[in-house]
Amino acid sequence: MRIHLLAFSILACVTLYAQSHIEIGKVLNYKQPVSPTGADNYQYSTYYYNGKKAYNMKGFDLGTANNTIVSLKVNPAGSQYALLSRKSNKSMVEVFDAWTRGKVLYTLKDATTPTAICYSADSKRFFVANEYNQLRVYDTRQYTFQSQWNLDITPSLLAASPNGYFISAANGEHVVIINQETGRIRTTLTVRGNVNDMAFSDASDMIGVITTEGQVSVFETRNFQLINEYSIPARGNSLAFHPDGKYVAALSSDKYITFLNLADVSDKPMLQDEDGGLTYLRFLKDGKHQIYLSYNTNSSVKYKLLKGLSPNLTKFMTEELNARMDEWAKMKPDETLEEYRARVNEETRLEQARLFEQEIATELANDLVMRSEVSLGNYNLETNMLTLNFDNMPQIYLTVPEAEVSSFQNASDLEFRDVIYGMTKNEKFEIIYTKVYNKATGKTYEFNNLERQSLDFLQSQDDFVPIELVQQSSMEDVKLQAIKEDVVTSAKQNNLISDHTLIKVSSSVVSDVDANGRRITNYKINFNYTVEGSYSIQEDFAAGKYKIEQSHAAVSMLEIVTRAFAQDFAQYIKPSKKVIIKITGSADALKINGSIVYDGCYGNFVNEPYYLDGALNTMTVTTQTGIRKNEQLAFMRAIGVKDYLMRHISSLQAMQTDYQHNIELAEGTGGEFRRINVEFIFVDAFDNQ
Repeated sequence: MRIHLLAFSILACVTLYAQSHIEIGKVLNYKQPVSPTGADNYQYSTYYYNGKKAYNMKGFDLGTANNTIVSLKVNPAGSQYALLSRKSNKSMVEVFDAWTRGKVLYTLKDATTPTAICYSADSKRFFVANEYNQLRVYDTRQYTFQSQWNLDITPSLLAASPNGYFISAANGEHVVIINQETGRIRTTLTVRGNVNDMAFSDASDMIGVITTEGQVSVFETRNFQLINEYSIPARGNSLAFHPDGKYVAALSSDKYITFLNLADVSDKPMLQDEDGGLTYLRFLKDGKHQIYLSYNTNSSVKYKLLKGLSPNLTKFMTEELNARMDEWAKMKPDETLEEYRARVNEETRLEQARLFEQEIATELANDLVMRSEVSLGNYNLETNMLTLNFDNMPQIYLTVPEAEVSSFQNASDLEFRDVIYGMTKNEKFEIIYTKVYNKATGKTYEFNNLERQSLDFLQSQDDFVPIELVQQSSMEDVKLQAIKEDVVTSAKQNNLISDHTLIKVSSSVVSDVDANGRRITNYKINFNYTVEGSYSIQEDFAAGKYKIEQSHAAVSMLEIVTRAFAQDFAQYIKPSKKVIIKITGSADALKINGSIVYDGCYGNFVNEPYYLDGALNTMTVTTQTGIRKNEQLAFMRAIGVKDYLMRHISSLQAMQTDYQHNIELAEGTGGEFRRINVEFIFVDAFDNQ
């Protein structure tokens, strides 16, 4: 039985809270020399401002703006922060070095009368709105002007979606949604009251808006339809989505934070802070992936580890269902094409999805009926239905002949067998099938509601990838495996690698939505390998090595990539189409003594963005600095892959290539932790237009 490890932590808290309540775990309270007026975050660190000065969460003075600061935004990669300051009718934008106190890097003198600022989520672009209803776009290497978009409003607030699709611009009761790639206005949302804050969910599938009227509106971002609307008791100042997307936290006064459950509108736990002065809040993750709520008070910046919020079961079920369906849809090694198409088709896919949904819900429910208080309800003489009530689930109905009703004296005599659970839209569990054994008579009665309406993600055919693309992907995966076997066999014959190197390749199709709300299908191809530790020095990267040619395993894997895109998979390399190339370099924990000489073979890198554990950072490696840390070593292994791809698959350059560099750092030491992998995501791969 397959289920993600995350499920075990979910199982522990699924049934604990019929309605959420807030418990506070660890609290960190950073006292401040002045009252934080507004703030922004870089990962776990908080930056704030008061008057003309910006501070960090330890209260250190970071820099002074030319005028009174009205907005502070930290570059998501952490290397810089921008201050929008204002005096009378004059305003200006200055960009500061985040690591050098008071160092102004750039002053945007051409940003005429700026009114709002924000960074793109990938840190590569900086947006400045002005009083002329314009949104100006700058790069973040030299803050040079790139383009200008015309709007219908003068934005007072800007926010960028994590997926890079949208910029939202607010003024008064209007929120304009702008396509970040084209600069075109996608839509305009109207809410009740002036917008005080807005934010996108981590998955970019929702945007929340909070107003002076105490209204919180949450819209989905495919068609920008309203999902839920809440009224909070006072003027709304700030809001933030919980990372798992189930809750929105809203400042409902300068002392109260309300948590709004998007799946259950009746669930509104609150948190009070008597210090007061709250104007800003965000959810943050620490290095151990614990989720804290961070906010400011009159005299401090606080971090509170929250407990009691119910988990996002719909999200988990969707991810688990998709993973199981992907595995089910793959062509088996011993399967003929006819057998595969008979097993995997539109009809069987829907039925299999329903079965998987029932399996997952039953696993998550964790035999909930055993923790239920069961009571006997009413009996309907016309339908012969006996009601069974549960204190933690909806009731069920048993068909019981009238002559046998008298045998149901005590609920304790009933034994529930072969129970299958479902989950409602508000994430409550319900029994959809069970056999009820009456110990008093030895008779068994069946309750069967297996054909009940399923979850939203099963109802919508639009969310499924077309079955012919699933079949095509599965057959292409067979071809990919054949290319891999040919390359591996050749590499072994040439004594480059042995059976101790395991190269894996896989392909799949993934349903997605583009920035225009159109349902698209992406094609994903993944290449990775592992090498047993004692053989890595011969077949993979030795300690301190990073050049691709220094790893036979890496070269062999990339040879598979090259051949694949020269043969059957060349069809996905289409000019002007987008491909996301995620490259991951890994390093072990072996300490680097001194520095490793870098000869500049891949160029110099200064504040280059990369991801570590999903968080954006910046990396500097030059011929002068050399390589002094394992993070740099892992980064250079990833950069080596990019260099290889650009040299060996030149046709990729005709596409919109988005290279994303990731690193992994192991706690252990040894060659088995030094490796690379690469994943290609061809966006909207099957649209020939």
